Amino acid sequence: MGAMDDSKLPTPHNNLFHYGLSHAHAARDLIQTHLPADLVAALDLDSLELQKDTFVDDELRDSYSDLLYSVQLAEQDGKSIEGQVYLLMEHKSRSDPMTCFQLLRYIVRIWEQRLRNGKSLCPVFPLVVYHVPEAWSAPVSLEDLIGGPRRLFGYGVRMAYPVLDIGRIPDELLATDPFLQSVLGLLKYSRRRDFEDKLEFLLRCLLESGMAELQTEHLDAVLVYITTVSPSIPMETLAMTIQKIFPTQIEPGSIADQYIKKGRQEGIQEGRQEGLLEGIKEGRQEGRQEGRKEGEIQLINTLQEILGLTLSDASSFQDRSLEQLQAITNELRQQIRDRKN
Repeated sequence: MGAMDDSKLPTPHNNLFHYGLSHAHAARDLIQTHLPADLVAALDLDSLELQKDTFVDDELRDSYSDLLYSVQLAEQDGKSIEGQVYLLMEHKSRSDPMTCFQLLRYIVRIWEQRLRNGKSLCPVFPLVVYHVPEAWSAPVSLEDLIGGPRRLFGYGVRMAYPVLDIGRIPDELLATDPFLQSVLGLLKYSRRRDFEDKLEFLLRCLLESGMAELQTEHLDAVLVYITTVSPSIPMETLAMTIQKIFPTQIEPGSIADQYIKKGRQEGIQEGRQEGLLEGIKEGRQEGRQEGRKEGEIQLINTLQEILGLTLSDASSFQDRSLEQLQAITNELRQQIRDRKN
């Protein structure tokens, strides 16, 4: 499986969804976990095969990403039936009320393509994956979308679709496949304030994906997504997290390796800046201290002049601390008070 193609999918959410669910093991787990059990029982998921076609309108590509899988259905009367599972991701800022109608159009396009290719019609099972924090609120059936007496829809076109609203699902129930759990978890938390707090867990899932070794392309795809959707996360923080979780698995020249190096450089630069700021702060404190000493020396000379004493040279006080100078000032003030008495 190759890396993500940014030229075809214009948003980072689309890129990650399309990349992650293009892996059959992840798509299989999504279907097993989130499609109705009676439907899953009718599917031969070992036959799951990704199709290259896309059916989303060009003007909707900024909001949608679709994936089409073919799958064999359980045998009926000794015959195997081909079916297709259609995955649609919706990630706009709100639920689109026309989603049901759009899905119907895509399903019709799938059937039209099959007929053009000399194939028969087959069942198509849509699933909408949604990751915006606000709950899905769009109609999930044509009956709800169109309205009117429900008994009438028995004489017309009927359609409904399930929605995987990952923002409403507990983390431990998102997936059983660790790689899919990482992908869905990243989508779930990408727009939340606690995204940075979840990073270590979501990255660690990549180590537990059941593969013999870390798939560098998986990590690279995830890191590109993280830095794109949440640029506020310091590169040094991300680099330290990567090194903590993958201390020996990072390949030289990979994106992860580049991020680690960049994080180190930012850490060094930040350290220099902090040192400079600390130096400025200390300089200000020292300056204020020297200014107060000079003011205290001038006050001593003023009090000496009032008392008719010989004025001390300022240089004679340079080695005295501010507290010592204040003690001299208090002593001279006491002498003035004693004279008044």
